[in-house]
Amino acid sequence: MKDLKSYTLSNYAILTTVLVAICLSWFFVWHHAQYKVNFMGGDAKDYYSGLVSTFITHDLANQSGNDVFLLKTNTGTINVHPIGVSVLLLPFFLIALLFANIFHFPIDGYSLPFQISTSFAALVYAVIGLFYLKKLLHLQRISDPVTALLVLLVFFGTNLLNYTLSEAGMSHVYSFSLISIFLYHSSTYVFNRQNKNLIVSFVIFGLILLVRPNNIFILLSVFIWFRSFEECKSFFKSLFTNKLFYIAILSTLFIVLSQSVVWYIQSHSLFHNTYKADGFYWTNPQILKMLFGFDSGFFIYTPLCFLFLFGLPMLYKENKFSFFASILFLSVLFYFFASYWAYTYFDGLGIRVLVDYYALFSFIGAKLFSYFIGKQIIFNSLLALALLFTYVNLVYNYQINRSILLRSGMSFSQWNYIFLKTSPELQMILGGIHEPQPYSNVPVSLHAVKNAELDSSFNFQGIEYGPTLIIDSIQLVSNRVNLQIQVSRKETELNSSQDALICVVHQNKTSGVTKSYSQFKLNEVPATECCEYLRYSYSLNITDDFKSDDMLAVFIWNIGLKSFLIKDFSFEVYNYNYQIN
Repeated sequence: MKDLKSYTLSNYAILTTVLVAICLSWFFVWHHAQYKVNFMGGDAKDYYSGLVSTFITHDLANQSGNDVFLLKTNTGTINVHPIGVSVLLLPFFLIALLFANIFHFPIDGYSLPFQISTSFAALVYAVIGLFYLKKLLHLQRISDPVTALLVLLVFFGTNLLNYTLSEAGMSHVYSFSLISIFLYHSSTYVFNRQNKNLIVSFVIFGLILLVRPNNIFILLSVFIWFRSFEECKSFFKSLFTNKLFYIAILSTLFIVLSQSVVWYIQSHSLFHNTYKADGFYWTNPQILKMLFGFDSGFFIYTPLCFLFLFGLPMLYKENKFSFFASILFLSVLFYFFASYWAYTYFDGLGIRVLVDYYALFSFIGAKLFSYFIGKQIIFNSLLALALLFTYVNLVYNYQINRSILLRSGMSFSQWNYIFLKTSPELQMILGGIHEPQPYSNVPVSLHAVKNAELDSSFNFQGIEYGPTLIIDSIQLVSNRVNLQIQVSRKETELNSSQDALICVVHQNKTSGVTKSYSQFKLNEVPATECCEYLRYSYSLNITDDFKSDDMLAVFIWNIGLKSFLIKDFSFEVYNYNYQIN
């Protein structure tokens, strides 16, 4: 086998990735006057909040973040998200903190130095992951040209690009990096039994759990490196008699229990189930929808990974035990993530939790390209298909950064309308909302319903606000409800309702304070023909502090004052209250 230092093409591929990534970061994120750069929005704010609470507000017991993900206790607040990302960002954060002090930037954890440091950290961890992917493929005797190709494809041809450049504060690029390191060191230990690889594997495994506990499944990848059941049995027999194995386990526990120390500071309790509001439907996994649905479907928005899986037959020919271990691993992975109530994971570009495992997908894809590298016609065809999928991914990334592609709730008609289109006129053109109903471990029944009492169709000609559906007193105490909204719409001329919005207001009736406000376009896509009634059904989740005397209102806002008709306008309320403390 060639020495790793001779993998010059792979090294150039990593260097090219860095240089092109910096350019794309400028193009996708920084050079975008419409939005202020913020890598710590959404879930990322909670992953990051441990640093802000520790070094800026100096109050880890009352951690900042998104209220919906902060569990209130008598002694403090607990963040639903673990501290792993904050730990990995710590050196970058401290440099930003020093820079902000010296050059008088706001020391709030979110000013420009902190944004730059988070962006840089994500790229550094992505490069570390790609470097260990190179080492893993070299260990598997994958040639330098194929390794270089896989390095470029996995970064530019998948949504790893998005979670490195555009959503640098999310956990996925960090998990990708850690899992790549784990795969290399664990497979190296299987092959040569050097104890240093055993220790590193367990230390990295501890960090993997500290970032995302669900990634415990990466342990199953160890079986992929064996050639037979006898070899596997012999390995574990030797492992269990190795004293360092138990020291390695303690290193993992030591890292993971640092989360418990933080919980104890916040609540005087070492252990918490922070996912009481969420759950799994184990008997009803949405595997096909998760993989092939147009609402974030993995293979729809990351088709390159589908191509990679065609390396499985090649793996079968080479190593049947490894093939069946890979099938087992992927089956467990898909089943687990598809059983989660929010199996779309609300982020548009495929199933984001699978980004963490792209080194393993790349290993399988490498088997495909290696098998056909001597068969020019087939190899070139595979390469052309991979490059096409990479182009599609780059367009997806552009679309989601320019608000052309929705973050969640896409339907086939919406996907088809904007597929491979990048015109500025398409920004925020899609409407509707299709959120999956929240998790509940008990049957949820209809709580309330409200219908517009219309004797005939209502014409919005010259009218800004039409019929308003109001529940004057909602008569429930809850922190989460789901609305099912239905309306039939008929245009009097093509796209006369294009600017119309459905608006939802949750208000305290006594104080008049608006607790939450949501709006979305009435139409899913601009009309292509006129003029028949179309029926729309939308699902909206509202996480808020609902009291019995609160008011809930749904209405249509006709911004353009154009003529269109509605009928059968109604909404239903379902109570998904959850207890988190």
